[in-house]
Amino acid sequence: MSRDSFPSGVSLSQERVPQIVVVGASLAGLTLALACATRGVPVHVVERSARRVHGGDSLSIDLTALAATVGHDPRAHPVLPVVPAYRDLTTWPALYAWLRDRAAETPGITLEENKTVVSVTDLGDRAQLSFSDGTQKVADAVIGADGYHSIVRRTIAPDTPFARYAGYVVWRGLIEEQALVRPVPWPSNGGLWIEFVDGYRLVAAVLPGRDGSTDIGRRQVTFAWFDVHREELLRRTHRLTADGHIVGTLGRGTIDEDVRAELLALIPQVWPQTWAEAVAVGVRSTDVLSGAPIAEYEPQRLARGALAIVGDAAHVVSPMTGRGFATGVEDAAVLAQMLAQRRANEPASAALARYEAARLLFVRALVTHSRRISAEYLRYAAAA
Repeated sequence: MSRDSFPSGVSLSQERVPQIVVVGASLAGLTLALACATRGVPVHVVERSARRVHGGDSLSIDLTALAATVGHDPRAHPVLPVVPAYRDLTTWPALYAWLRDRAAETPGITLEENKTVVSVTDLGDRAQLSFSDGTQKVADAVIGADGYHSIVRRTIAPDTPFARYAGYVVWRGLIEEQALVRPVPWPSNGGLWIEFVDGYRLVAAVLPGRDGSTDIGRRQVTFAWFDVHREELLRRTHRLTADGHIVGTLGRGTIDEDVRAELLALIPQVWPQTWAEAVAVGVRSTDVLSGAPIAEYEPQRLARGALAIVGDAAHVVSPMTGRGFATGVEDAAVLAQMLAQRRANEPASAALARYEAARLLFVRALVTHSRRISAEYLRYAAAA
């Protein structure tokens, strides 16, 4: 078993900038890496998979906040394609590609893919990572940006490692408009369409195409179908534990034919003609349809010694808040600033403690807000 740590002969007191490892190179991890590097804090990012192809469908984004955090303006070349809404909308693949490309060209970021973390250990002022290939690494700080199943969170909060089921699933899809018989009669600047029908919350929008085009016929169509009737399915497929915690999702290619047939039969009853064809195409396709069991996680802490968590690893809220990625961007901005302002000879753990002090009350209040929104939706669905 090998161990990768600091070079021999170099003491921590001689290091002006700590060695920071970020676990996870999805949206939150890449955002944090860019935020740190922009502020002069180099980071080593480890990601269990190779370059991701798809991790989600659509999301809202604050372009000004993102630019201020990562040091690259998504409105300047190369532009991140968006469509206007109450907050700009983009696709997950487009945002991921934009962040990853910026990370690849930014000095101070080392990205190591196909490297799976199996455990992390807090050593006080340092932390140790153990990998599936049998190697280990010791760093001044380990930041978990590894999603709502976070390995790092399990060490920070071993008594509350999992997020709790909010009571509903969101069926999602992202469809190429050119795959439809007719283009969607919705303007590219029309923003989100949202409606409540028979206990379902329905959301849809048109988004830039893969090439960034907003021309009719070349766009992408996204839908989100909130469904309170899937607890038995989640338990049967072992995504939901007996005590109400989410431990898995209904990923693309894993949804049974009978479930998709049931959804297809419901489409004419609940979806208007504007969106019905696109939703049906998405539901039929095993490569498009996914089901996200919505979970909520209220953290008791965001840091412990040389460990910290950001994004969905730190707090999980309903998509109805519109705050998931935005809150992760704020986490990244605050944590990167705390690390950049670390005093000489001060352990990185002190900066992580200040990050927790700055963010914990806010994110806990956000999760409380999310729970209220979820409860309101569940009451509506029960009465429908």
